Amino acid sequence: MKALLTIWPWVKPYKRFAIAALVGTVIEVIINLLIPLQTARIIDRGILEGDSGLVRNTVLLMIGLILCGMVMAGVTRAMAVRLAFHTVTDLRGDLYGHAQGFSFGNLDHLSSGEVLTRLTSDITKITLILTMGLSFIAQTPLMFTGALLAIVALDASLAVVVLCMVPAIGVVVWYMLTRSGVLYDAVQSRLDRLNTVLQENIQGVEVIKAFVRQDHETKRFNGVADDLADQSIIVNQLVASMMPTLILVSSLGVAAVLWLGGNNVIDDTLSEGNLVAFISYLSMVALPMMMFAFIQPMLSAAGASMARINQVLDEKPEVTEVENGIDLASQTHPGDIRFEGVSFRYDARDPDNNLDEALTSIDLHIPQGTTAAILGATGSGKSTLVHLIPRFYDATEGVVKVGGIDVRMLSKSSLRQQVGIALQEPELFGGSVMENLRFGRPSATDDEIITAAKAAQAHDFVTAMPEGYESRIEQGGANLSGGQRQRLAIARTLVVDPAILILDDSTSAVDLETEARIQAALEVYADQTVVLVAQRISTALTADMIVVLERGCVVAVGNHDELLATSDVYQEIYRSQLGEPVA
Repeated sequence: MKALLTIWPWVKPYKRFAIAALVGTVIEVIINLLIPLQTARIIDRGILEGDSGLVRNTVLLMIGLILCGMVMAGVTRAMAVRLAFHTVTDLRGDLYGHAQGFSFGNLDHLSSGEVLTRLTSDITKITLILTMGLSFIAQTPLMFTGALLAIVALDASLAVVVLCMVPAIGVVVWYMLTRSGVLYDAVQSRLDRLNTVLQENIQGVEVIKAFVRQDHETKRFNGVADDLADQSIIVNQLVASMMPTLILVSSLGVAAVLWLGGNNVIDDTLSEGNLVAFISYLSMVALPMMMFAFIQPMLSAAGASMARINQVLDEKPEVTEVENGIDLASQTHPGDIRFEGVSFRYDARDPDNNLDEALTSIDLHIPQGTTAAILGATGSGKSTLVHLIPRFYDATEGVVKVGGIDVRMLSKSSLRQQVGIALQEPELFGGSVMENLRFGRPSATDDEIITAAKAAQAHDFVTAMPEGYESRIEQGGANLSGGQRQRLAIARTLVVDPAILILDDSTSAVDLETEARIQAALEVYADQTVVLVAQRISTALTADMIVVLERGCVVAVGNHDELLATSDVYQEIYRSQLGEPVA
């Protein structure tokens, strides 16, 4: 519940809507409290005394009060809706923006399924409590206090019944409130897991079909779904039992009032009309508590959701922006790369981690304009090394320099504008080919895009598509082959014209001939530093320098001929892949 109060910074800009809703609620409650008095007046002074005119006039007054109450209720709901949707729109935007600032390290700890749940399901629960619960929360203390005062004024002796009933209802509500908060949090955690499994299955549907694992994945999904259903049943059974319990307690209170109050009427110490009004006010004492019991599950769910949203908002980006960061473009050699004593471990935030370092004491210089190939077996640290250049991660120890400047002193935007990276698994977006290629540089001309596409060997297959560069790409590039997606990703990076081009095994899905043409085309970028991450030695043969990694350490640096003569590791890679003896 305390977590729900943390939404105030997003509510504050729209507090005028909250104030208007509160004013409408106060007027609505006052009107509701006046109705039983009019009922008593009709019975005691109209019906029992035979005054039909008073009955008529009082009924007309009640109709007017009821209509006015309906108007106030409408105003209250309208203001609550405005408040809710303005608030959650800002909250969702801030949550999304904060998540956009996460480094790869943050996303290693928060899965995309968890972030997605917070942006959708959790936000929905916040919306629900603001639209429906706000007016109920305001009504509860006002109506309860007003009805209780009216009861004491009508018959203090009967008020004892109410004072016995209220604690009983309070105990029920308190128990439900404390218990359901924990259960709702468990439900949302299982929903996280469900979304993660669902996302994995949708994205990996080709692999699932290829390995004939549909039955296994269906069982896995059903298991997670059943777990969610079981937890949801537990919390909903608890909530379902609350209302009958409250009705039972309040009904016992009404029965006691009718018994004692009936005797008072017989003894002429209480009028018939006041007895009817007393019962109405009794229901108004019980009703707010029942209303609170009704919205309590929503409050618990919203509180758990806000706590989960705060978990994301409280997550500090591991890669932070330095104040007044240096502009890399202003440096003389923006493509110069240095690693000085660099070590890196993925779980560095955990002091009790047991993982080995992914990189250990890396000392490496890649001069501007150099084509450098990073070669090594799977798990040797190739991708980790190049991910430190654009600060997807920060080094655990040591310094990474670009343009002669510690990357932590550069503004992130200027660094990443000068470091273009194409990944092995490229992510394309729904839209046209032209929109995807222009993604990193919206101002690029058509000629610049076509030039980049030709260099990436993508122009021919794009022009063969029905609408050429205006052909639509499905989400994730689902209507393209792996090689086509990789070539478009390389072209998209070339359009940016960065000082440093990193191809992170981004030609693994193309044939050797196409790969050779791509490398030849990259030579036109004379001042550009090109870093090729490769497992195929054919990718590295013509590079100016080859960096051989083994278990996170640099074991050899040189060109092909030098390494062939001096490096046992490189010789072994050469023999195993090309099957040729070392001269």
